[in-house]
Amino acid sequence: MKYMVISDIHGGIYELNKALDIYFKERCSKLLILGDLFDYGFSITRDDIVNRLNSMKDSIIAVSGNCDNNIKDISFDMPYINNINLNNKNITLTHGHLYSKDYLSNLDTDIIFTGHSHVFDIETINNKLFINPGSISKSRRGENSFAIVDEEKVTIRNLDNETIEKHYFNN
Repeated sequence: MKYMVISDIHGGIYELNKALDIYFKERCSKLLILGDLFDYGFSITRDDIVNRLNSMKDSIIAVSGNCDNNIKDISFDMPYINNINLNNKNITLTHGHLYSKDYLSNLDTDIIFTGHSHVFDIETINNKLFINPGSISKSRRGENSFAIVDEEKVTIRNLDNETIEKHYFNN
């Protein structure tokens, strides 16, 4: 299985479409969304994003971000924290605005995906792998990014599908 992990769309339909083109090209089986589909307030791309994501609802696992409080027209669940399993690895998904790394590092999980910071990062804390894919539309590092995770590794890539950083899992 191969999953794409995106965060902090913030109304960027152009960037979302570029990421989804890569999602389909890479034949990913799930899209993991770490919140912040829109900015606070009105977004002129709201309907486009809602329609595009709703058309994929059976392939999406998502969590809610700090800008997602009033989303009523999304047809998939967006809890604040979610747990999934990928190839016998327990994975926790959260946006990153409610739970500290100290709290998350004490959970019974192997990998933690968080967003919110708009900066990609891979680090280990208390033997837990923390992965932030960055932001697909408003990077604070100058390069919009996402993650691809499979059985062997996680790869941070830019929207030109070029690898920025790679981390292999210990088996």
